[in-house]
Amino acid sequence: MKVGILANPKHARTMRAYARLVEVLKRKRITYRSATTTQQWPGSEQTSQLLDWGADLIVVLGGDGTLRASAPVLAAAQVPVLIIPTGTANVLSKHIGIRSAEYALELVEAHVGFQSMLIRHVPVNEADCFTSSGSRREHFVSLAGVGGDAIAISGQAQLPAALRMGILGYAYGASRALFAPLIKARLMDPHSSSSQLNGTTVTEMWSVMAAKTSRPAGPIPVFDHAEVGADEFEFLSVELRSTQPGDRLGEWAQIGWDRVNRRPASHSSMHYWRGTELSISLETPTQVQLDGDLIGDCRRLVLRAGTTVLAVLTPS
Repeated sequence: MKVGILANPKHARTMRAYARLVEVLKRKRITYRSATTTQQWPGSEQTSQLLDWGADLIVVLGGDGTLRASAPVLAAAQVPVLIIPTGTANVLSKHIGIRSAEYALELVEAHVGFQSMLIRHVPVNEADCFTSSGSRREHFVSLAGVGGDAIAISGQAQLPAALRMGILGYAYGASRALFAPLIKARLMDPHSSSSQLNGTTVTEMWSVMAAKTSRPAGPIPVFDHAEVGADEFEFLSVELRSTQPGDRLGEWAQIGWDRVNRRPASHSSMHYWRGTELSISLETPTQVQLDGDLIGDCRRLVLRAGTTVLAVLTPS
């Protein structure tokens, strides 16, 4: 067995986990080769090199962004991937039951080389971002968001690295985004029978999100029916009514209360539906995030559920 290791050295915990991983592989007499990501080369090229070397398994040491960069290559090659979560949010790994880097290393110790882990198929989704100068295609696995959701990610990114982890990072980013200006957007779902999504009305909203995981924002469940292996997204548009700080805070408090009581769709500002594709046309260029990575401003964003899949090793 040949193991390729893709490591994002941004966090010190990545290198600690890497050292332990190498110890395990050496003890098991498993051949391995390593590659590290950089800001300029976030993982796609390195993954291709590891596959060309002949890797039978790719171990990703990093977060959702590192996996996002390598996902299209891994899905095309159909080589299994094991995630050792050392990023900031680690949304996908938590969703599939790999709750920490330490737990992932225990799985390596117990299973790698014996091929006894389960494989979960996770679609790699597409996002086309249109700007005034052209368009580009990106990929993502767990979550896409435009507007206030992306502003929350931006706020979290401004914290020192040591403070981005856990609930503090989410709280800081969210606090900056709660009072973000509303965006004017037109939503079009080509497969929807809802008159609300017929593409004829421009609506003011705080954010639009497409999710394959239930808890994209820390410990709070936001999407009750999202699932990483599903063919469909669970979509959410948050159409806030208020612009004044006091009124906005009251509106968020009511949304939070409805969420705690597991009836978020009952609030008039929260609109949930499911689908495989969504086009979001924006009146002005608006910030977009994919799996926690800010990809810039888009005038139009088209999201499509993936047809190629990652083979992700998961706990039994």
